[in-house]
Amino acid sequence: MSSAALLKQFMASRLLSPLDLQANAFAARATYRHLVRAINLSFRGDAVVYPAAIQQAREAFNKNRRLESGSVEASSAIEHAQGVAQILRENVVQGASTGNDKYKLRFTKYTQRMDNAKTKELKGTTKSFKEIKNAQF
Repeated sequence: MSSAALLKQFMASRLLSPLDLQANAFAARATYRHLVRAINLSFRGDAVVYPAAIQQAREAFNKNRRLESGSVEASSAIEHAQGVAQILRENVVQGASTGNDKYKLRFTKYTQRMDNAKTKELKGTTKSFKEIKNAQF
């Protein structure tokens, strides 16, 4: 087989079908919507943090827009965005000052709550996002 034929066969194996491309685009859009909803949930009513978080999400997705659909980089970028959305939804709690150095925390139904024993067990540990994501509390 000639080198041109081998190159053509290799390129054909790397090409995604229109259905695959559509599915990847759908996954990216769904992830963006998921991230924006998590930002809305976590930072609702915060006039400073909310616009900055939305802007940062928009810039990150625009920066990664040129990644080849279906590539490892695109998949890892989508996974990273989904992880950020999960952390925002489950681990970020907004506090509002009620005066006299007191704050009222706004927990949501998605906020992860742990008992003190589990918190002490995790204190000072360094874990990757994948380990935290897969952990059962």
